[in-house]
Amino acid sequence: MEIHQPVFDSAARAFDIENDELGRFVAAAASDLEAIGNFWGDGPEGVTFAKGGGGGSGYEAVTGQVMAGVAGLFEAHERIAGGLRLMAGNVQLTEWALVAAMLSTLPPADPDQPIWGENWPGGAMFT
Repeated sequence: MEIHQPVFDSAARAFDIENDELGRFVAAAASDLEAIGNFWGDGPEGVTFAKGGGGGSGYEAVTGQVMAGVAGLFEAHERIAGGLRLMAGNVQLTEWALVAAMLSTLPPADPDQPIWGENWPGGAMFT
């Protein structure tokens, strides 16, 4: 199996670049919103907007949710880039002839014996 490590490295670098650009964009947007300040005011409508009302979330709660979601995007980008680099290294080090020899000793697949999902004998680990 021919694997070109530079391709994996390039894809990982693309995730790094996108993560950096996303970070700059989010920082700029946060700075712009902070510069505006308390634009909703202190009146009843402003308090409802900021704190929420009638069972709805306000600006403060939604801001927290957005921040958590963005943090998840940053982490995902980092993990994907790291995974691509790890995968490239693992594939590069793999002795493919040995893997093929080991796989050839396995019995044929049994369609009535699932190897993942709810009915997997090991439990619902991969559902």
